[in-house]
Amino acid sequence: MKDRYGFIVEALEGFPKVELEDIRRFFGAKVPANIRKHEFVDRLGAYIVENPSKWLSKMLERDLRLLRRLVDAGPDTPVCLDYPDYPSVLETVHLLGSDTSDPDYRSVWIPSELYSIVAPHIDEAISNGEADGSFEMERAALGYLNLYGAMMLDDFYDRMLDYWEYSGKTDLKVFMARLFDSPVVKLCLVNVGDGRYVSSPNVYDTDALVRGWDAYPDVKGFRKFTPKEALEAGAGAPYFVCRLGTREGRKLVRMLSGLGYSGEDLVRVEHDIWMNSQMVSESDTTEAIFSAVTRKQDAIDTFEEYNACMEIVADYANRLPKWLLKGHSAKETNYLKVVLRTEEDTLETLVRKNPLLGLYVHPAPMDSPCPCGSGLSYRFCHGKRLN
Repeated sequence: MKDRYGFIVEALEGFPKVELEDIRRFFGAKVPANIRKHEFVDRLGAYIVENPSKWLSKMLERDLRLLRRLVDAGPDTPVCLDYPDYPSVLETVHLLGSDTSDPDYRSVWIPSELYSIVAPHIDEAISNGEADGSFEMERAALGYLNLYGAMMLDDFYDRMLDYWEYSGKTDLKVFMARLFDSPVVKLCLVNVGDGRYVSSPNVYDTDALVRGWDAYPDVKGFRKFTPKEALEAGAGAPYFVCRLGTREGRKLVRMLSGLGYSGEDLVRVEHDIWMNSQMVSESDTTEAIFSAVTRKQDAIDTFEEYNACMEIVADYANRLPKWLLKGHSAKETNYLKVVLRTEEDTLETLVRKNPLLGLYVHPAPMDSPCPCGSGLSYRFCHGKRLN
């Protein structure tokens, strides 16, 4: 007990008092705020050590499943993970170990002290979340936020009441009590001016998003999404996808699968296309939207095939809900469209306008070194694609 307590206290001591109060609220610890910091840390640390079943019930599904994976690996055993758009709560409060020296992947592990606290309780916490509907409610809440980007707190509650009627799993009083105490609300509630908003964990600047709505006055109201659409958009945290069942979505999945993406990699690139499509402006095309194709360009034989892949990505991105458009898509509003080319574009102007294609270099003799600097001859590098 002493070793576990000392580890928790050491992790908490580095936080200022105001952040410790946030941690206390999130973990559900009944620690009075009007005590000195060292006593606050001691009591919060004791709660975490002595009441794992209580605070595990306050965690996001994403954190619990990450804990399950780390517990399966064993104490102090690193697991190599991708960098998500937002970190897990347990990483944020320094209860998990991590190594971020590699720019592409991070190593995460569960210290032996925390392992001994959570290992006996993690399966029960996950089973309870599945059985009592907490996980499904969390997915619906995250889904609405991912589809809209942000919304006023009252509007969020209205959408969640739609989900409650759809699910029919609990009475309204129990449902609202769970929703008020939901980790999603605790993490995603922000103040913007005089208003209280809830925003997707993938939104970095809620103020800027709320201000950005004014740039599109023709978009009068928030688009209506069904609870089923919200559940799709909120599943699989921290990687989210939606509208894969549309014609554009099915074509995207077939194309990405043909390029060799599968499993978690496929979900990740689908998520990246969705999130990066939120950043596109009317005057430019965001390179990151198309990175799933550009990374695989060596597997594509002709420029025509390459351009067809890019068009599939653009069509799907234009079908996706846009935060700045209050959940409407570019296809529905003619705003924020991802555009690759116009009918009058020649091959050369197309590539010049879109340097992200990675194809344009100055023409060179076929057997000379390619001007791109690859070390290959022009014939077997960019010359092959532009021949």
